[in-house]
Amino acid sequence: MSKLSDLGAWLIGSLARPFAADGTKPPGEEARAKTLDVHVHLVGSGDAGSGCRISKKFADRVIFKVLMRRMRVFERASTLDEGYVLALAELLRDSPLDKAAVMALDAVYDPSGRPDWASTHLYVPNDYVFEVAARYPSEMVPCVSVNPDRADALDELERCVARGARGLKLLPPSQGIDLADRRHARFFARCAKLKVVLIVHTGHEHAIPALDNRLGHPAKLELALDQGCTVVACHGATGLPWEWPKTLPEFLKMLRKYPNLWGDTAGLAWLVRSRDFRRLRRDDLAVERLVHGSDFPVPPHAWAFLPEIGWAGLRRIQRIRNPLTKDLALKTALGVGRASAERAYRLLCGPD
Repeated sequence: MSKLSDLGAWLIGSLARPFAADGTKPPGEEARAKTLDVHVHLVGSGDAGSGCRISKKFADRVIFKVLMRRMRVFERASTLDEGYVLALAELLRDSPLDKAAVMALDAVYDPSGRPDWASTHLYVPNDYVFEVAARYPSEMVPCVSVNPDRADALDELERCVARGARGLKLLPPSQGIDLADRRHARFFARCAKLKVVLIVHTGHEHAIPALDNRLGHPAKLELALDQGCTVVACHGATGLPWEWPKTLPEFLKMLRKYPNLWGDTAGLAWLVRSRDFRRLRRDDLAVERLVHGSDFPVPPHAWAFLPEIGWAGLRRIQRIRNPLTKDLALKTALGVGRASAERAYRLLCGPD
């Protein structure tokens, strides 16, 4: 579905009548392959008893305040916790996506395996993710986060898998995790045995304050890959034009070595990643290994891809108000949307 006319027809059909009156899919929709956004963030401050934490440094960022205002978080509820969830659920219901993986984020841990709250800028507990996903089972699947540096990492991994977790999110630059540390081999071997998909940030981190951006280099994934883990390299190890070292070339080489390595498209519709996204899309193997991720609440920048989509395509996509729908529409216009969303569903949820 690379042509814009096909994209428009698909979007109109998806948005106008995604469900029948009784909540089931209308005739003909059952045969359509299911889609998933593999990279959607939950955010909370703990103001409604979620157990979430957010640092003042993170909460004071202008971009965070702007995004919360755009989502009308405090118009929907008196707390950030509840307002964010209500906004996300509404957007997912109104999108053409079948489901989204909503992500926990574990803390930073000290050398003894205890939480280092002073260094943790965002914390979203696993139990909260399970609770939210249980409230919206038609729209959300839980993606937990277990920092392998925590003292009870194996126990927490087992507990989360027993509750139904299929994905595990790690953000090494902000969580302070050295994925190449041989002490983590047992943890990754257990992930592989349990068939948990590791969804790991690669490249520099921009949203959450980083402790060490060197921890986002894709070569750090080799230990987990060698243990047999299925790994999704978030952002496809793309970076911003001025960042060094360049991590995308290493990711492209690793794709040829590891059939269990994938990339996601989270944040790739952002203006400053557009150059690397173009390079990624020129690599046929990379395109075949991409799974759809929006990086919600990070918004897409359709106008950054004007040369590819043209003025008519830009106007059509800019009219879409739902950022989840807009992100998928833009990536579909760029040739990596719908197919990657179907691929994401199969990878995390299995066959339809």
